[in-house]
Amino acid sequence: MGHRDRRHIWIPCAVACAIVLSACTSDDVPVVPIDDPVPEDSIQQWSDPSAWPGGAVPAAGQAVVIPQGTTVELDVSPPALGGVTVEGELIVARRDIELTADWILVPGVLRVGTEAEPFTDRLRITLTGPMNVEAAAGMGSRLIGVPPGGLLEIWGEPRTAWTRLDATAPAGSGTIRVADDVDWEVGDRIAIAPSGFNPLEAEDREITAISGRTVTLDAALSHHHYGEIQNIVGRSVDQRAEVLLLNRSVTIRGLGVDDDGNVGPGAADGGGHVMILAGATARIQGVEFVHMGQTGQLGRYPVHWHMAGDVPGQFIRNSSIWRSGNRCVTVHGADRLEVTGNTCYDHLGHGYFLEDGAETGNLFVDNVGILGRRPEGAARLLPSDERPATFWVTNPNNHLEGNVAAGSQGIGFWYALPEEPTGPSAGQPDRPRRTPLGVFRDNVAHSNQRGGLFVDHGPRPDGETETTSYRPRQVPTDPNSEVVPAVFENLVAYKNAPRAVWLRGHAHRLTGAILADNAIGATFASSESFIEDAFVTAETSNDVSRRGLYRGFEFYDGRVGARRVTFHGFSGAGAIPWSALGYNRRNAFSVHTGNVAEDLEFIDSNVVYLEPPQADKDGDKAAVFLDALGMVAGTAGHWVVANTPLLTTPECDARPAWNASVCPGPYSRLILRASSDFAPIDVVRDDAAEERFVGIGNNPDRASMSLVANRAYAIQTAASAGDMQLNLRDGRPGEWIEVQIDLGAAPSRIVRDYWEGNPMNAAGSLAEVRAGDGSVYWYDAANGRLHLKLVVQPERDWAHLRLVP
Repeated sequence: MGHRDRRHIWIPCAVACAIVLSACTSDDVPVVPIDDPVPEDSIQQWSDPSAWPGGAVPAAGQAVVIPQGTTVELDVSPPALGGVTVEGELIVARRDIELTADWILVPGVLRVGTEAEPFTDRLRITLTGPMNVEAAAGMGSRLIGVPPGGLLEIWGEPRTAWTRLDATAPAGSGTIRVADDVDWEVGDRIAIAPSGFNPLEAEDREITAISGRTVTLDAALSHHHYGEIQNIVGRSVDQRAEVLLLNRSVTIRGLGVDDDGNVGPGAADGGGHVMILAGATARIQGVEFVHMGQTGQLGRYPVHWHMAGDVPGQFIRNSSIWRSGNRCVTVHGADRLEVTGNTCYDHLGHGYFLEDGAETGNLFVDNVGILGRRPEGAARLLPSDERPATFWVTNPNNHLEGNVAAGSQGIGFWYALPEEPTGPSAGQPDRPRRTPLGVFRDNVAHSNQRGGLFVDHGPRPDGETETTSYRPRQVPTDPNSEVVPAVFENLVAYKNAPRAVWLRGHAHRLTGAILADNAIGATFASSESFIEDAFVTAETSNDVSRRGLYRGFEFYDGRVGARRVTFHGFSGAGAIPWSALGYNRRNAFSVHTGNVAEDLEFIDSNVVYLEPPQADKDGDKAAVFLDALGMVAGTAGHWVVANTPLLTTPECDARPAWNASVCPGPYSRLILRASSDFAPIDVVRDDAAEERFVGIGNNPDRASMSLVANRAYAIQTAASAGDMQLNLRDGRPGEWIEVQIDLGAAPSRIVRDYWEGNPMNAAGSLAEVRAGDGSVYWYDAANGRLHLKLVVQPERDWAHLRLVP
């Protein structure tokens, strides 16, 4: 085997700790390295005593170093070792191998199989090191660590990673039928996704027999799993439960877990983890990671590219992560990583995790996540883990296609966008809240307790989340650059509570979606955002579980709307009547009077239901939307409005079943803001119709209301408003409203349309104000009343006045 230095090398602890921290104790530790390098074309066998100093292969508990320039083939299962440091190259022989070690550090090369000839035998790596000692600075314990310059290549045998049921499997069934031909075998373990609203109805079983596509299980199913593709009014709705293969030819696992994923003695203090640093390379295919991820430990995740930079050509493919104590795949400070065809089952906290907001160009395709659990107490790394997301995305410039978020105690796909990158990526130039969306296409979200697709609540630097407006721009660093619509394509979402989709921001499109069996289909807390070319159905034959309040689309904020959407089956009655269209419930905020329904189809559906406004919710009192083409109410260009005094007029057509009216309008929005509290306010129309408003979001220094345009209104404030602004919004050129406000004294000046050089002049009478173009006011000194007229000028949809005390 060539020349070797046969000295038995002892490395004092202080020296060894620089390489293999977790192998150190207070005493000197014997380290058995491979000695001087052999020629590069030579491979030494682990089992050959002559390859080792002293002529003895490594013994139990010893730390092993394979020095640079040396290649060793692991051809036997060694006893449980201390640390293994691979400075040269370690190749796993093509036979069944067990490798147990405290940790494995790979500044050199660790190779299992090749791309051309994947590893088809059985390799099991068990990580056992003590939890309170680090193997290398900053990398922790019980790990496979790949520092700069290292290469980790594992080419496990590609397997059928996941499929779907081909027939419904009821509770108590001992067999399932799958939709595809699979390469699964007796003894393999599979997991089956939930089919209802409860993510905890996912379950795993061992295969005891296979005949064609019929799989026999080792125990009867505890829950009902749906397996049909439905045809609903000509639309194909696929709610077949996903079925995952959990095991692979290569297994990497933490201490104390058996082949069924059961955690036993020695495991409670944490699983293993894999960390790849900047300058390292990892290509991982066909690997099972079980009991990986260290609960409550920051940075200790099953598979983790950590501040790795640009990593084209690196990937994790066709791998399984299950019984994870801390996330699934973490992409931290890494760009252009490939994450394809993987499955994650039964994990704590967020699953597929893009950490800081600086991660871009990463490819997530055909991955599945099932059963995201809510960590409690100290196990919760981030406050947002209280709503664990199967896919947590902090920068929109990534590619998500064909993925499935199949059951979380939180959210399926959460675009949680920080204003700027956080954590170690702070200071990077990315602006996630203004970054154009990469790709979001053909993804599925079901059985999530806090929503299917959620675009809101981005993280702050302290880890807490805040209300977030996603407003993509051509140049993210320039908030005034061209708007780039964010298009979320072909989402399938079902059995999500409280809703399938929530979007907040500007210029969003939800196109080609199929939304079914959700408590609420979609709500847009956005502007210029629309659901388009979609199918929304209230209930299907998947009756695994039901929830109340079925509503297809909710208007909110705005301008938002629905275009070319078919609504089906919203004909039931629960606590409130089901409806295809409605407004976000218990709304205290301003709404756009141009919210629109356009080119819609309603099949077996109650078209609209607007809940009775609540006294402390001004948005309820302002609920209107435009029926642009008359497909809602039968008359194009009319508005559907809540039954409130200021919204209805004698010209309206009452629709009792909708708890709404259809009115000719037009409607505009009046927004009042002041330097001091002035609400509640009473507003009286010129025909004595009256309404009280308590303030936007119950804030008494601002108020918003929808009003019939071209009418006069008297406003009585509860207190002097100080410096006040009046904004007439959502109007059309030439439309106006007349406003009378009771003031204690005349304002010192009134400024028009945001320009100090455009002051209003005093008129000689109220008649002059009413006949004018909005450029004059009249102050009735005898009664302390100010009379104004706000007129929308050409090429605008707004008018603005500022009253300066």
